Amino acid sequence: MTVATHSLELRPMLEMQPRDWAQFYRYFRDKEIAQLNGASPIFMPLWLFKRIVIGEEKSGERIGLAIYLEQVFIGSIELYDIVEFPKSAVLGILLGDKKIWGMGYGTQALRAALTFAFVNKSFQRITLQTLEDNLRARKSFERVGFRFYGTTDAGKRRFAHYELTKNSWLELQQKI
Repeated sequence: MTVATHSLELRPMLEMQPRDWAQFYRYFRDKEIAQLNGASPIFMPLWLFKRIVIGEEKSGERIGLAIYLEQVFIGSIELYDIVEFPKSAVLGILLGDKKIWGMGYGTQALRAALTFAFVNKSFQRITLQTLEDNLRARKSFERVGFRFYGTTDAGKRRFAHYELTKNSWLELQQKI
């Protein structure tokens, strides 16, 4: 199932082409992107990275959507740690093309993914976390309706936690 906005298209990750997988892999190896995710760059080979992601997709551990801008792969948005009752998940987003950071594409992708999650997949609650000092991401999350509910420390990093329920999201949609 493909989800579209006025400038983005979100497609199932299992439909990605080899060049898209290679780009996705490069994003996960990028030090700056990894730091924004509170992680380290990956060092596994591409074939193993792809095998792990595809395995998680096929097992139902996660639902991943590849993000395309004008048919060019620019990142992903995923639902993982899925719980069936009440249906909930953690959301993760990665925009790897640094030239488009701050242009609103993350917010567009979030809106499309939330529609997909709440309407098409019947999720009741979506949570996420980001580094407390990742203000660009935090503004985007709040813009689409996520509510901040606290922070936690993880070593030298501090994470901000957010949640959005289907009911809150539906209320926001009526106001738009």
